[in-house]
Amino acid sequence: MFSDDFMQDGWAGQRFKTGPSGPTLGLAMIMKNEANNLPYSLGPLAGLLDEMVVVDTGSTDASAEMAAAYGAKVVHTHWNDDFSQARNFGLDFMTTDFILWLDADNSLTVTDLAMIRDRLGSGGLIFTATEVVVPQGDRLWQKRVFANSPEARFQGRIHEQLTHPPEWPVVHTPAEIRHWGYADGKQAREKGHRNLQLLISDPQTAAGDFYHLYQTGRTLFNLRYFKEAKDYLNGAAEAGLLGTGLSEAGQAENVLLESPSLWSHSLILLSQTHQRLGDYALAEECLRYLCRARPGYGPGRAYLGRLLAESGRNEECVSQLTKALALGCGDPGWGADHRKLGFVSASLLAKANATLGRHREARKAWEEAVRLNPEHPEPYVALAESLITEGDTPKARLLLAEAIRLSPTHRRALNMEASL
Repeated sequence: MFSDDFMQDGWAGQRFKTGPSGPTLGLAMIMKNEANNLPYSLGPLAGLLDEMVVVDTGSTDASAEMAAAYGAKVVHTHWNDDFSQARNFGLDFMTTDFILWLDADNSLTVTDLAMIRDRLGSGGLIFTATEVVVPQGDRLWQKRVFANSPEARFQGRIHEQLTHPPEWPVVHTPAEIRHWGYADGKQAREKGHRNLQLLISDPQTAAGDFYHLYQTGRTLFNLRYFKEAKDYLNGAAEAGLLGTGLSEAGQAENVLLESPSLWSHSLILLSQTHQRLGDYALAEECLRYLCRARPGYGPGRAYLGRLLAESGRNEECVSQLTKALALGCGDPGWGADHRKLGFVSASLLAKANATLGRHREARKAWEEAVRLNPEHPEPYVALAESLITEGDTPKARLLLAEAIRLSPTHRRALNMEASL
């Protein structure tokens, strides 16, 4: 399976080479009726990898023939409602030193592929990439390249996870993988129902496994089954807390979490579920619990600040959102984009400060919003309004012109410009 040079260097995280071109890299993919997607996923990578193995799980279109035409070895297996089984079936056919896994609705640029190749000899056995969900823009990092070994296999019928020895060194890369499989609303809902059935019927869900409870609750939430989501997310929040929890004084006390990112997201989703069900007190309680357990976790404070803003508690809203922006609002573990959530936090912080009469602080928050999302017109309009109040018309005109460039039909910006 590995070349002699690779095996000689072993698993100690040292640099290794299998020859003049470095370690070999292959692609593993599973598919069913993906003829429309393959030209955008498999096609651009044809001829750039040392091997491509595609597992067909029962296509009735031209997917298998297309994949073979791109140079892939196509192997067939029966679909047993188990994504890990299909993926692991394909791994048994791989002969390269490293394996990149993609789905047929994923794309990787040639530049990022070359960058990953350059890092394969750097001592890592696992390499991450950031999945970018389009058009939503959610971002989360995933283990996408791994050493070819029987010890590296997928686990879980749905939302499968790569399992490997814990001592394997992980290298984070800036590579991005675009995932467009949920872009169509109707198709996304159909996939959601499919995923839900697999999750609910999975024995690990019934056994109270944290990850399966979390994924089931998340799927139910996305499908807007909020009453049902609440129970699973409650279960996930309890199952993911492994330590002693919080002291009677409400302080963190040896809190151990199975997966800090996903556990935090389970509480954020649980809070949003309570909001959808009209129980704002419980929604707030979830977020306060998260902030006590993880006081340095920016997204938790960002969502708490948003909830406080909605209820008009501006003073505390300012406190929480200021902390959130200082800590950072991103968490690639579950897809919280620091710019997206940070922009919302900065905008809400600006509005809360303005309501409290703190106009200088409000302006600083709007300036931060511009930095985080320079393509959004609203901060420019708010800053222009502030400058008009101070009599600085020339600068206000420039800001309004930028807002109108970004949004030509922005009524408020057009009206303000016309009044100058």
